[in-house]
Amino acid sequence: MSQKKATIVNLAASNVSVSQFSVEAGSLVLEQFFVEEIAPGLTGDDEWLNAAIAALASLVNTHELKGRVTVIAPAFLLLQKPLKVPQVERARQAQIVAFEAQNAIPYPLNEVIWDSQLMASDGVEAEVLLFALRTEIATKIANMVTSTGLRPMSIQAAPLLDSQAFRLAGGSAAEEVLIINVGARSTTLSFVGPSGVNIQSATNIGGNLLTQGVSDNTGQPFAVSEAIKVGYFSGVVQLAESDPQVAILQANSQTFIRRLAQDINRRLINVRRGANGRQPARILVTGRGSQVPGLSEQLCETLRLPVEVFDPSSVITPGAGINPEQLERAKYQITEVIGEAARLTLPQPIGVNLIPRDIASQQAFDARKPRLVVAALLAAAAPFCVWLAFASSEGWNNSQAQTIRDRQLELSARRSTIEESRKKAAELSAKTKEMEQVVLNRSNWPAFLGDLQSRVGTLKNTWIEEMHVKYETLPAAAAVDGQPAPAPVVVTKVVVSVRFLFAEVPFDVKQYRSQAEKAHIGRLLDVVRKSPYVTAVPENEIIVTDQTMKAADNKTEIRMTPKATLTLVIQKDKAL
Repeated sequence: MSQKKATIVNLAASNVSVSQFSVEAGSLVLEQFFVEEIAPGLTGDDEWLNAAIAALASLVNTHELKGRVTVIAPAFLLLQKPLKVPQVERARQAQIVAFEAQNAIPYPLNEVIWDSQLMASDGVEAEVLLFALRTEIATKIANMVTSTGLRPMSIQAAPLLDSQAFRLAGGSAAEEVLIINVGARSTTLSFVGPSGVNIQSATNIGGNLLTQGVSDNTGQPFAVSEAIKVGYFSGVVQLAESDPQVAILQANSQTFIRRLAQDINRRLINVRRGANGRQPARILVTGRGSQVPGLSEQLCETLRLPVEVFDPSSVITPGAGINPEQLERAKYQITEVIGEAARLTLPQPIGVNLIPRDIASQQAFDARKPRLVVAALLAAAAPFCVWLAFASSEGWNNSQAQTIRDRQLELSARRSTIEESRKKAAELSAKTKEMEQVVLNRSNWPAFLGDLQSRVGTLKNTWIEEMHVKYETLPAAAAVDGQPAPAPVVVTKVVVSVRFLFAEVPFDVKQYRSQAEKAHIGRLLDVVRKSPYVTAVPENEIIVTDQTMKAADNKTEIRMTPKATLTLVIQKDKAL
């Protein structure tokens, strides 16, 4: 049985992380965890997304990551709408949700990718949470993640995952709990209890709101104010009490805490007044924004509920390659990641998928490619067995044919002559077809042959007897550092055999080694080298032969005309 594994890419507002989980003995094991910070203060979606993908590409290249991944989209990119629909059969309910989505989403449905999750039901009505992501953003996320070498299989909504991490951490379904995840650009409230899950997101309240206040009051750039805020509240940066920045930091933190507490209190009152009258028994806080000193105390005082830190990392097992100190520093950043990984072990996990359907189909097809290739290879190999059978029968047929030939000795001479003639005819036919195919399929061939014939035709008593083409692959040049090796160079060569007839050479001279022959070959080289198709005629590949043959009496020698064999190197841009 294959081991369950999941690789999760979390695109958070202030950082990007890649985590790989596996399951051992029913428990989640964190095999790998890499995180990289994003420059603070990127409020534009495109600007933030470009920075996030650049950070992801850096992680992929540094740690040689690959494979299928789930991408977590942050709350500030999502449109989130709660719906109440009748509790009917699933197919009918899906139609109702699709109809309600047209009214709930303030964009044409063809401009968004949307999905829904059933959150609670009382048997009469069902509470459905609708998530939508603009098609432009969803496509850009999928394509940009793909460009890093990873294969995104789904895009998950971050607000759904806190409650799932709570279930993994052993949270009781009979207890009403409010989970508050304070991020950089948004805060998510998850009401978890016996009546189901209710999720609300405040996309305009997060740690960046405090940073912006510090920046406005100190006149410092946003990035500098973020560094001062993080350093001061984490204790890394020590400031004197008389430093005016201390008063600004404390005043803005109090303003941020009061505003966040008021917003949470307003939402809590609305939930209490709802049909189910939900009343949380305690509050769990997580997210890096929850580390602001005094936040837990203010929430406890304002909401009159006990406040605890939510740390689901305590229920996962760090793998051998995980640095415990790094995991401790990141425990406020991986709540959503653990919630997504929890679907490896939890029964009936919740979630949506906001990846564009065409990209999802392509990714699924790419995942099946290896199996399709194996199937194709098996199909291609199937005829091999048939070929073996034919090969075996061919040997038997040859032996039987030889037996027949042995028994028909009186016909052997004629049969040999016929077979020889047939062989020559087949060779001539093959050559003819080859030349015909070359002429039809190579646009340069007719022009080259015409040019060559016209040039050879200028020489008296000279004709082309034989021609064939060969292709030589030259060694590729050495690769330059950091660059791929250049492709090898293929050189086209045409080997031409030309015969001459010299009427001025006496008949009784058996060999042609006259000055006239050398002059004639020189003229032949001159006209051939001037061809626009020929780049060179190597001297060391010129072969001149004087041939004779025996007459019928096997004594008299009959002189044949001399033959010169030339190798023509064809121009690259006029390759045949």
